[in-house]
Amino acid sequence: MKNNIKQNMPSAIIIGSGLGGLATALRLSQNGYKVTIIEKHNTAGGRLNTFSKDGFTFDTGPSFFSMSYAFTELFDYCKIKNPLTLQPLNPLYSVYFEGNNVPLKIYKDLDKLQTEFKHIEPELK
Repeated sequence: MKNNIKQNMPSAIIIGSGLGGLATALRLSQNGYKVTIIEKHNTAGGRLNTFSKDGFTFDTGPSFFSMSYAFTELFDYCKIKNPLTLQPLNPLYSVYFEGNNVPLKIYKDLDKLQTEFKHIEPELK
């Protein structure tokens, strides 16, 4: 009986095991799909990886994470307790432009962001 159920189970192939591929695989498996993930690298995670060269380790991923709600939504959908504890950044990050030693700070708070850019965009309300 078990084999019959597996044979009639819908299946999906996910190309890539980055966050998008892994999240899609979790959602599909939650909905009864048999999921196969194909990845060209020897580790999962996509851009959330590191590599080492000449004694240094480099982070290949994004410099900040702006959509924390996406993890909460995924874990809720899959009925999994969220194992992540995230700390909000304030500012989110700083941008340095050539010839200027003072960075522009990027804030989530739009009023702070507007104040930060008022010398560049004085007409902003």
